[in-house]
Amino acid sequence: MKTNRSALAKIGLTVGLCLPVTLALAQPAPNASPAANPINVAAVAAAAAGANLATSKVTSPPVATIAGQSRRTGGDPVDDRVELRTYHFTNTDEDLPYAVFVSSKVSKDKKAPLVLALHGFSGNHGTFMRTGCVDEAEKNGYILVGVMGYNPSSPFGGSMGNRGPGRRGGPGAATNAPAGGARGTNLAVRGAQPGGRGPAVGGTKETDPAKTSALSEIDTMNVLYMALKEFNVDENRIYLMGHSMGGMGASFIGEKYAPMWAAVACLAGFGSPDPNGKLKGTPLYFTAGSEDSIGMSGRAVAERLKAAGMDVEWKEVPGLDHGGIIAGAMPDVSKFFNAHVKPAAKGQ
Repeated sequence: MKTNRSALAKIGLTVGLCLPVTLALAQPAPNASPAANPINVAAVAAAAAGANLATSKVTSPPVATIAGQSRRTGGDPVDDRVELRTYHFTNTDEDLPYAVFVSSKVSKDKKAPLVLALHGFSGNHGTFMRTGCVDEAEKNGYILVGVMGYNPSSPFGGSMGNRGPGRRGGPGAATNAPAGGARGTNLAVRGAQPGGRGPAVGGTKETDPAKTSALSEIDTMNVLYMALKEFNVDENRIYLMGHSMGGMGASFIGEKYAPMWAAVACLAGFGSPDPNGKLKGTPLYFTAGSEDSIGMSGRAVAERLKAAGMDVEWKEVPGLDHGGIIAGAMPDVSKFFNAHVKPAAKGQ
């Protein structure tokens, strides 16, 4: 399937999912923090979707209609069927990247499921665009969207806390890196992408952690609403998933915008949604590889949430490490997503 810019544009129809909007057609003011300034990030992103989409540019069109990994975003391999883009992020006056794959099963006259993917620490918009993930998106008829989240270390509006790089138990802690996987996928190298492979990507103008986290949330919601504006998305089948730090981000973004999601998946993630919070009625999926001492902490989280009455599934995948779970879990994640369609009345 050729997914050049013009072909992708033909697929899209505006989806009437947007939250009530009374704000001006603009992104939040530069350096705006949702914590310090209680702005409705989703409403602003919805209002600005058309303007943001107008700035979207294809930086690397699909290079093939079959599987292959001839490109990279930083250190992450990108399947040849994926389209890489940028849009202008007015908060910092930078062009930020994002990635899109549209299954050949998607058509403009039929609503399609959308999966929003959040990368782990030192990852990027291409982390979930490797062949194993794209194969599942193609098979299941998904629109798969990878976000940058401003830069590789910004946690999508949340806080890394004691899980920051180099801290015990965190994704930058070498003592927690299982052989053959986590070191090449989730360890931070200053000025570079995972494992030191390739240049850093994403925003660079803001470096304050609290501000970049706020910008990460804004970027994420901007990209989501651009996709909703462009494609004919089934509003009852919008899914959220994240790996490692992105799993924590999926908990934060998932809970803050709970009415959006049909289901949420955390792959080798850390952190936890509130057992009595907004995700109480949303199906959650936690998974990690048996060789991953970081991700296996998700088992206890899943058990605690399930005991609190939440709809939670947990799966340990034999033989996979912290990086291998990204593609390795995709068949199970897709199966989970396909089993859950949001009731039409929820959040509407």
